[in-house]
Amino acid sequence: MQLDKTAITISQRSGVDVIDLSLLVVRRYWQSIAFFAFIGILPFAIVDFVLLWPMTQYESLLIASRDFTEVGVYHFRYLCTVTAIILIQAPIALSPVTYFIGQAVFIEQPTARQVISAVWKRCSAIILILGVLRLSLIAFIPAVFLFFDPALKPEVEIPLYLFCLCGLAFCIRGFRPFAAEILLLERCPIRKPKNRHDQLAYGQRSKWLHSSLDLQLFGVHIGITLVEILTALSIALSLVFLIGVLTGNWNWGIWMDLFLFPLTIWLVATWATVIRFLFYMNSRIRTEGWEIELRLKAEAQRLQEVPTW
Repeated sequence: MQLDKTAITISQRSGVDVIDLSLLVVRRYWQSIAFFAFIGILPFAIVDFVLLWPMTQYESLLIASRDFTEVGVYHFRYLCTVTAIILIQAPIALSPVTYFIGQAVFIEQPTARQVISAVWKRCSAIILILGVLRLSLIAFIPAVFLFFDPALKPEVEIPLYLFCLCGLAFCIRGFRPFAAEILLLERCPIRKPKNRHDQLAYGQRSKWLHSSLDLQLFGVHIGITLVEILTALSIALSLVFLIGVLTGNWNWGIWMDLFLFPLTIWLVATWATVIRFLFYMNSRIRTEGWEIELRLKAEAQRLQEVPTW
């Protein structure tokens, strides 16, 4: 691996430049990104489809309800629920994409076996940090409750699911966004090894990387979230328009609810994964002088390869 020969120039960029660069990265590696995203997303998409299916029975829910008289309330509730669950699950589901991009930057094209093996080796740490502490797997719990009791209960869903679960996940990822990169690319252990004084544990590394940029990172997180929302809406409405042109049906139908809208959110989440990695690079350049570190490590590698007489 040539640390000073990268597919992406290692230099500090503005937020707009990062978003623009993310589109170029997606265009260049779209096949590999789509493949690894499919591998990670598929099991989550199947489980979400099964658990959220009862929420799409709008007419039955309306008939059973005594408080609401419009189907649109249940429809809007389902769209918000599927969006929130997918975005909360995205970091753990898209772990293979994170690892692949991290290797592709250094002009390394890892095979599917290498990517899956690397993610599997970090499986326990990923489940603990991304799945539990960052709520990616915890998001299944309200989905299970909604599966068994899909009746709308705003007095429970708004304070507990929306403000507590979604709000907590949003704040954690806003102030500490680079957990997947620290676990997969830097391979920081959960606990610091006793015989490795030069290696930081995950908590130490996360604090070191995020502490000086937490407010700025949260502001960037809010801006990126707005971009994601607008992008998802534009893609979804474009799909409705395309279906209307091809079939003559201009209604937002069940196909949009069950397949096309979740697909849209997953696509946006995949793009957001690329953006997050580029901001991770930006943060390391700003706080650690990463471009200088890479050049020094590259020179050290070349010196080690020089034969001694």
